[in-house]
Amino acid sequence: MPSIVAEEGRGILPANFLEDRFDLTPAEARLVVRLVAGASLRSCTKALGIKYETARSYLKSAFRKTGTHRQAELVLTVFGAMSDSNPPAVPDSLRTMPTL
Repeated sequence: MPSIVAEEGRGILPANFLEDRFDLTPAEARLVVRLVAGASLRSCTKALGIKYETARSYLKSAFRKTGTHRQAELVLTVFGAMSDSNPPAVPDSLRTMPTL
């Protein structure tokens, strides 16, 4: 069963949206869904049944994949992606210039 978070006035955001949009693993997406819903990292560890250091590792990976550096920035990026009807496959900050 996919993890979901309610977005006021827009329905439900499934974790697989985050997997597809940002190339997150299912575990990373479940963590991000809880963070977007307002949970602390500590409470996420209890709810997901993982160790704090594991959650930190997932969070660092999510930061790298989304081009963010802080939890608040990650949440804003996810909210932006939720309202973007035509999202890019990779965040702009992670794109590279083609070599000639």
